[in-house]
Amino acid sequence: MDTSDIDESFVPSPPSDSDAESSPPPLPVPTRGRADMLDTPRPLRAARFSAREGRWIQTSNCSRGIREPLPSWIRLVSWNVDFQTKSPKKRLMAALLYLQREVFRCQTATERPDPCCILLQEVSVGSFTMILTSEWVQRYFVVVPTSTDKWPASATYGTVTLVSRTVPVSNAFTIEFGNSSMMRNAIFVDVKLSVPAPPHTPRLSDGVVTVRVANTHLESLPQGAAARPTQLRLISEALQEYELRGGVVAGDMNAIGPSDVTLAEDEGLMDAWQHGDDDEEGFTWGYQPREQPYPPARLDKVLFTTRGGFEVEEPERFGVGARTDYGDWISDHYGLMTTLHVVREDEEMEM
Repeated sequence: MDTSDIDESFVPSPPSDSDAESSPPPLPVPTRGRADMLDTPRPLRAARFSAREGRWIQTSNCSRGIREPLPSWIRLVSWNVDFQTKSPKKRLMAALLYLQREVFRCQTATERPDPCCILLQEVSVGSFTMILTSEWVQRYFVVVPTSTDKWPASATYGTVTLVSRTVPVSNAFTIEFGNSSMMRNAIFVDVKLSVPAPPHTPRLSDGVVTVRVANTHLESLPQGAAARPTQLRLISEALQEYELRGGVVAGDMNAIGPSDVTLAEDEGLMDAWQHGDDDEEGFTWGYQPREQPYPPARLDKVLFTTRGGFEVEEPERFGVGARTDYGDWISDHYGLMTTLHVVREDEEMEM
């Protein structure tokens, strides 16, 4: 592994109340994202907060030494938190509080969430430390990546994945899309889950499996239509590696054109939403505010591999009407939440 891909332990800078508009110009970004690293997995490490040391530290990917019982299900939450609108720091803080209280029903920062992965898109460079300074995140999550310099070169916003500490992470990596003019990528985490034991058996589980979870933001706008199939194909191939139970990808798929209707199926993935792209109950963008250059649409999706071994519930929307204390929309996107359940082979045969 290239040691340049591993951060040193660090203490995040204290949060600032100033908006991005009043922030000083960013420091020059070191050269990264070489051409030979595009479209190929680049290893990452998760970080966890050490209360004893008072800082975030790198974790060891725990491929061995996993203690049971592990959860056999995991909640998946995806939300594009909108880097572009004013007050990105305040809105991201509001988004994290909304996730804590409204989505996971943790009314205080000392309440543990369900086993989960939180997939955020459009986290701005200037807002990234809001995640690291959240008490709830510090207590209960590992974070991937550990800093914004793991995003594609010159990116001013990117994807961040939070995994609850109750779910072991055995591997993490990123794929930067070589055909992206918008510095887009996908972040992958491999999580360990248990296969439920048959009823009336004394053992804790029927084994431990690996499920790969991808977080992505595909190329935007009509002019991005030609790039999105290749980007989703790279994700699909990574989710279907032989040693995995399977995989799921969630995020902003920017599905705004006719070619996007069959894109998931074309790339060997299933859509967890079962009512098509024309059902307004599935629309995730275009309402906050209503004045948009494009009509409301189902831009955000949850897709998964077809080999079986787990089930993904139909996603529900959240963040509908969600505002900050100052009355601003938290995001122009609604979020999606679902639950992934590992199933035994005999359970699949009964379905």
